[in-house]
Amino acid sequence: MATLTPVIPAAAGSALALVAAAGGGDQFLNPRSNSLLHVANGGGAPINVTITAKATSRPGDQNFPPQTVADLVVAVAAGATKVIPVGKAYTDQTTGMVSVGYSGVTSVTVGVVQPE
Repeated sequence: MATLTPVIPAAAGSALALVAAAGGGDQFLNPRSNSLLHVANGGGAPINVTITAKATSRPGDQNFPPQTVADLVVAVAAGATKVIPVGKAYTDQTTGMVSVGYSGVTSVTVGVVQPE
């Protein structure tokens, strides 16, 4: 599993350098639980991106009811790009890391943006 380095955007803008998705999956630090995973599928077939849930449920509050949390699976079509928001339920509360897997990695590149 490779560790992705998030980009913290500057006020004047920042470049997001995408890297090859790792066959065994990737991980990245998500200390504020608001990172955005950028996935570009340059391959000829669709893929699924799976972000592993680190909590099985989310407690309710005054704005939202309690919710069961499952792994987040996002389909990315061939030749398409998706930006996926990654929240607290997918962040390990001990390590601050998020785990990501891919159904295929041929011509797939990824990057992480971490807003302040």
